[in-house]
Amino acid sequence: MSQAIAESTELDRIKSNVVCPVELSLRILGGKWRGSILYQLKDGPLRFTELMHAVQDAVVYYKDDDHWLTSKVLSQHLASLIDFELVEKTNAVTNDDAQHYRLTPKGISVMPLLIELFFWGERNY
Repeated sequence: MSQAIAESTELDRIKSNVVCPVELSLRILGGKWRGSILYQLKDGPLRFTELMHAVQDAVVYYKDDDHWLTSKVLSQHLASLIDFELVEKTNAVTNDDAQHYRLTPKGISVMPLLIELFFWGERNY
């Protein structure tokens, strides 16, 4: 495997396999937790654990423990969302030097779509 391929980002891999912008958007925003992660950040920055609890609390009901958001899964999704330039990590939110996650301008720009999806799901399902 060439070094260029090994260093390609998740976004590069998705873009190389998808032609339709709708499908590209769905692959970037899709997944079990990504939409909820972004949605929970709509009101401002959150610490990692605050974000994990907010996303998990948004889940109404799961039958078994296999469906709980783990730190590892949240970390993986946050890494992808940072790669997609939708979320950024910052220490500048408070004086306690804790890392926070917040939406970037690109992440903020997707909020109207996610809010509309929220209402669409509420109306139809």
